[in-house]
Amino acid sequence: MPDSPQVAAVRRYYGAKGDLDVIRSVVAEDARWDVADGFPRGGVYDGLDRIVGDFFPFLADFREFECVGDAYYEDGDHVIVLGRYLGVTTAGKPVTSRFAHFFTLRDGRITQLRQTSDTLPIARALED
Repeated sequence: MPDSPQVAAVRRYYGAKGDLDVIRSVVAEDARWDVADGFPRGGVYDGLDRIVGDFFPFLADFREFECVGDAYYEDGDHVIVLGRYLGVTTAGKPVTSRFAHFFTLRDGRITQLRQTSDTLPIARALED
């Protein structure tokens, strides 16, 4: 069974792996990111420009970083994803951490992400 447009948009977001052009194509201008405290640059970001300019720079601490969705659950314009962050810091430390992402979409674009994750493995990997 093919993905719904909502799940397909979330998969495109994950597949971007930090490519800002792809992110801008699937995230709405008025989006809100609510990132768990303890995650790098955790906090609330309103608007695509703040998400891209103030949140995504955390990727500079990693050689590799990706979101792997293991299970997708959809209810109308809401998609919940259970998955894992996989990465390697710039210091060469590997990291794996579980997450739950709660997305809201409108007209095929992501308007909200509420994230929760196991932040301890990431914090430990980023320690000097």
